[in-house]
Amino acid sequence: MDSKISIPVTPEIGLALETGLKDALKSLLGKEELRDQVEPNQTLRGISIKMQLDIESLSFGHDTDKAPTASIPILPTLALMVRRMGLQRDAALSLLREIMTEALTLDKKAADALLAEAGVEDAMEMIKAEVIAKLPRTKVCKTVKAKGAALQITSVTQAE
Repeated sequence: MDSKISIPVTPEIGLALETGLKDALKSLLGKEELRDQVEPNQTLRGISIKMQLDIESLSFGHDTDKAPTASIPILPTLALMVRRMGLQRDAALSLLREIMTEALTLDKKAADALLAEAGVEDAMEMIKAEVIAKLPRTKVCKTVKAKGAALQITSVTQAE
């Protein structure tokens, strides 16, 4: 008979669950898109999953900071810029629509293709130096990495 020890869920244990489960599920289920395999407009209730999660090691990094570009609400920011452009507003809207349409047609290669156009890389460096570098930095919480995460599902039940 296994002897089980009950311990409180500390922040470290919580991070082990969050990180280890995510990594273990990716390896267990593969990288295939699961959402595409589920029928829409259904609700499942009363799901109980018993599992064992084993983690070889869990490492914690340091807090860092970064440029806040991901935190900037892009549409309201563009809207405010267009609003403040006065007489150039219609031309700016037309140009913005043209560039965004071009970027959409390029799909995942959009950034590289847009940067390949003459002068765009220089303009981006100017934006980084004159705008982004002068914004307040955003805190990035320490990284948490799990190695050797393995998940074993022992049972799955669902209420009817």
